[in-house]
Amino acid sequence: MVNDLFTDSVEPDFYENTSVFVNLKNETNPQKLKELEAGFTAVYEYLLFEDSSLLPCEFNLTKLKSIHSFLFKELYSWAGKTRSYDMSKNGDEFTPAKDLPKHEAVVFSRAENVLSLVKPEKIILAEKLARCLGILNMYHPFPEGNGRTQRIFISLLARTHDYLLDWDAVQAWENMETSKRVHEGNYEPLTNLMLRILYQTET
Repeated sequence: MVNDLFTDSVEPDFYENTSVFVNLKNETNPQKLKELEAGFTAVYEYLLFEDSSLLPCEFNLTKLKSIHSFLFKELYSWAGKTRSYDMSKNGDEFTPAKDLPKHEAVVFSRAENVLSLVKPEKIILAEKLARCLGILNMYHPFPEGNGRTQRIFISLLARTHDYLLDWDAVQAWENMETSKRVHEGNYEPLTNLMLRILYQTET
């Protein structure tokens, strides 16, 4: 049975007496680091959507890691690598590090469920995307940058059915609230959110 850490797993260091990850820009101010992250990831996100050849074709962990690596390569030496330690946020526990390999197939089968749809109605696509995003968030394989990486992964999934997602229409509190509900086993709020921001591309 698969039940061990991924071989490339990491536990990044922090600068002394801070909660700031050691980074390639040697930035110790958390607000300035946050601004750097936002700047780099905005540029690289645009490039990912413009050039599909930058990523593997299959919607699996390799693709998720490639997205993370591309987004954060300018900031962290561990970009694209999974965590070797357990994490929680706002009282919600994410998949234990030792269980990440064991749950990989189940997590990414949700992406396959989206890909297998044939000309889905909007509500059906929203439900499947919510199921995929919800389990990805509970999986939370990286030390940092999971949210941005997940949103790009889900957006690329939606594009396979000629749909786009307007993440700018989502408030931070909505992300936290829908995530908490998913951890409780309730996907309805996340499905409703996806339905609201999902729209078909112009043909």
